This record gives sequence, C-alpha cells and structure tokens, in this order.
Amino acid sequence: MKNVLFVSTMVFLLSLFLTNQAQAQDERGFIGGNSFNVIIPQGKLADTYTHGFGVYANFDYNFNKHFAARFDLGWNDLSGPETSYVDTLGLVHVNHPNMSLWEFTAGFKASVSVVYIEIRGGYYTGVNSWGFVPAVGLRIGRFDIQGNYAFVGDSQWFGGRIGFYWSK
Repeated sequence: MKNVLFVSTMVFLLSLFLTNQAQAQDERGFIGGNSFNVIIPQGKLADTYTHGFGVYANFDYNFNKHFAARFDLGWNDLSGPETSYVDTLGLVHVNHPNMSLWEFTAGFKASVSVVYIEIRGGYYTGVNSWGFVPAVGLRIGRFDIQGNYAFVGDSQWFGGRIGFYWSK
C-alpha cells in the first residue's frame, strides 16, 4: 500500500508541476492531469487476472482546440483470484496472481466538441511488450471520461478512465 501511495503522489505532483508551467499559455501548449483507470482483462490475460486498477499522469500538447498530442505515464496493478493447494507434506500454499504494469505511451487526439477519439502507442512493463490503445472519451471542462481497449503483445484489456486536468 505504501508503494501505491508513493507512486500516486509522485504522478500527481509531476502533472501539477507541468500544468503550472503551462498556465500562461492559450489553447496551445501543455496541460496535465491525473486519472484513475479500471482494467477488465480480456483473452489470455483473463485466464490469470480478473481485474486491475491504475493511476496516471496525463499530458496533452494542444496544437489547437481540435488536435493534440497525448503522453501518458501510468502504473497499473492487475490481480486474480486466490488459489490454494496442499503439497505432499501437508503444507498449504496460497497463490495470489498479481502483476505491476508501467505504461509509457504517446499518441494523437482529435476532438469534436466534448467528444474525442485518440490512439496511443508505447511500451508496457510487466508484459514487456509494445502495444497500442484506441480510445473514445468525453472532456467536459476539466473532467475526462474515457473508454479504451489495449492491444499489448498477446495481452488485451478494456479500460475505463476518469481523469481531472489541472487547467482547461
């Protein structure tokens, strides 16, 4: 739990710092935010893990009010059901599958009013593979709601994200 708190705090401070650096700019430039992600594993990944969550630092570089470059740094934790077995000596062994997954992605976002679509690609630790993530979302003021589907190596998952940007 200490690791989760530490990572969350560092991601929060980084995005707040970068946003404060960009406050003086107009619609163009960097804005940052934080988000919370819920993961539902699909395919082969669902054989071991049942759910996950993540915290992110999100950075957008707005070219204008319709197009932006996206940069995400995220930490995810995937968990599966606890299983136990008794070995030949009568000892009980408990297995609780758990995987930490760091995400380093970048991509592009196109907005029409409050609705946007985006595509990100990047590297994912934990599965040690490159992947891409198509997404659709709503950006209302400083709040961001997004649905995405990740294709990373042999792994796939659906993600739902709720975020807050530190400036409009």
